[in-house]
Amino acid sequence: MFSSVRFILWCLFTLIFIWLAGYAAFVLKVIDQKPSENAQTTDAIIVLTGGNFRVDTGFELFAEKRAPRLFITGVHETATLDDLVREWKGLDNGSRALPACCMAVGHKALTTIENAEETREWIAMEKDSVKSLQLVTSPYHMPRAVLEFRSLMPGIEIIPHPVMRDTLGPRDEFFWHITFMEYHKWLVRFLQLSVRPQ
Repeated sequence: MFSSVRFILWCLFTLIFIWLAGYAAFVLKVIDQKPSENAQTTDAIIVLTGGNFRVDTGFELFAEKRAPRLFITGVHETATLDDLVREWKGLDNGSRALPACCMAVGHKALTTIENAEETREWIAMEKDSVKSLQLVTSPYHMPRAVLEFRSLMPGIEIIPHPVMRDTLGPRDEFFWHITFMEYHKWLVRFLQLSVRPQ
């Protein structure tokens, strides 16, 4: 009986240690998120809405001609592409011209999984011309976003481009709240995808 209790406690402490180590690794990964130092170009820029400066960052990359296409997924159903462009140009960006082609928005996605699905549908309409993409989202959201996109689009090179204008950091209480939530969302999806039949 005593040995059984000790074994259960050992298993419990081991699981807690693994969980804490995983969370620590996740936080360090979020803190260490940085865009590639090289001005890398890809076939498309994909922006996931839902966080500060994500759309602005996508437009900035597109204005720098970092890709010939821009797709913004998860846009509110009442917002149009013109609305987003006007808002971006209103933030002292009026002098920075966007390419005349090719920008698009998606209105169906409400979750990260749906962002990936909506993007896959858009890529399918591009007739297999998208082989690489820059993924734009917040640093704390990037691990889960990359997981979902790579799961649905294994043949496409995905380059993370975290939004660096977001000043959220370890000194902010909300940083620990959001990373705690994101870690568990990522962990659940990682486990689900790991046991999914191939």
